[in-house]
Amino acid sequence: MAAGSALVACGGGIAAPSGSTAIATTTPAPTPFKVTLGSVSVSAANSAIWSAEDGGYLKKYGLDAEVKNIGDSTQAVPAMLSGEVPLNCGISGSAVVASSLQGGDVIFVGVTVNTFPSSLYTKQSVASVAALKGGKIGVSRLGSASDTGGRIALTRNGLDPKEFTFVQLGGLDQILAALIAGQIDGAVLSPPQTLLARSAGFKDLVDMSALGVEYVYNGIATTRAFAKQNGPAIENVLKAIVEGVHRFKTDAAFGKSVVANRTKLADQGQVEETYRLFANTYLKDRPFLTDASFKTVLDELAPVQPKAVGASTSAFYDNSYLKKLEDGGFLKSILGS
Repeated sequence: MAAGSALVACGGGIAAPSGSTAIATTTPAPTPFKVTLGSVSVSAANSAIWSAEDGGYLKKYGLDAEVKNIGDSTQAVPAMLSGEVPLNCGISGSAVVASSLQGGDVIFVGVTVNTFPSSLYTKQSVASVAALKGGKIGVSRLGSASDTGGRIALTRNGLDPKEFTFVQLGGLDQILAALIAGQIDGAVLSPPQTLLARSAGFKDLVDMSALGVEYVYNGIATTRAFAKQNGPAIENVLKAIVEGVHRFKTDAAFGKSVVANRTKLADQGQVEETYRLFANTYLKDRPFLTDASFKTVLDELAPVQPKAVGASTSAFYDNSYLKKLEDGGFLKSILGS
């Protein structure tokens, strides 16, 4: 047989007919799914989506993703509804549930931080929460996670939030700046701004994470329409986040580099503490949503949102995408159990 008249696969195969030309073909790689993802504020609570991006896991799972930072959750919801940022990977429960109660087509599909990684900071001279009565509390925006957390901190200490003035200041950096300038009496902060406040001489008056409250602090949310049309993309985002979080927790050098690069912290001690808090305490390996976290949201919204009273917690989230990953063995393949 003349050389080149047939091609035989390694290990045996079927020869091409004599005189024919065999053409080797390869299946083209699937086109990456182009999507804009969101995160909210510059907080280490975003370590999940940061790790998914910095570790290359978004690309690994076929996503051509741009991650845009949005000032706070109340601004992120309109961006989802308009389709500008259809999937947000770092948004809090209050803003999304409030929108849903008003008819917004939004739903959670996962949660990476399911409690308040926050504290209420004040001057060292403030002896108790009661001593703040009548004062100004700095939050990012009314209806945001910091606003909800601040109100819960006061309530759990026997105080009525209506006896305080909540001041909208934008981001965590702006809240800290207002505290340092003496424009507010208390500030709701999360790492790394909590560490910066402590370094500046302020006092951690209420550690909200110690209250044991479940709350969707950093969730993964989208519109029902987007999820219905792009189920595989939702699953791939969740895969990237699960693997990113696992890398963050198990590869300390990588995790610390994510914290340092994204928060711009220069002090290694602050990087270490921020990393430790999120790796060991706050970030969820399995980002399933719970009824309890939405009960917290509904209880806080009830005084201003009558529809929150008696609303079913399950109406605001869908664990089916994660359940599919669990049933298919993906979670076990990454987490090992």
